[in-house]
Amino acid sequence: MKRNPALASVLQRLAPGRLSRSGFLGQDERSLEEIVAADLADLDAAGVGVAQIADLLDELHQRADEGMEAPQDACGGRATVEIIEAMGRIPCPFACGFRTHKAVVHARAGTVDILFTPLHAHLIREHGFFQGRGSDFRLEPRDLVALYVACKS
Repeated sequence: MKRNPALASVLQRLAPGRLSRSGFLGQDERSLEEIVAADLADLDAAGVGVAQIADLLDELHQRADEGMEAPQDACGGRATVEIIEAMGRIPCPFACGFRTHKAVVHARAGTVDILFTPLHAHLIREHGFFQGRGSDFRLEPRDLVALYVACKS
């Protein structure tokens, strides 16, 4: 079976060195389709949708931005967030035209402690992509569900 040329170019952009020094796939040996399907199944099993997770990440990012690199309360005091800005912008590796500034947001709520980037909300909302296992910025769906529950309950 012939491979979709668009998918081949996406895989090149997900690889180390193109858009990210370490890439988006980590050491995950599953196909991109398998990675996405497994993560979406985990969210579905928890009864939480990609839009809910992406909206939460956008909300936390916005709150962190307001702090200008100082810790901020979020989710009505049930979480704290802090942003570390980096220079430049990064495009979506799926080549859909989306671009965002480079930054890392540190979010803590209860026992959940995660790092995410402004690109994550888009990758999850539009592409169902949480990154591959072993990726520097892989977000585990179960951790995001726990963060969602901590912030929304």
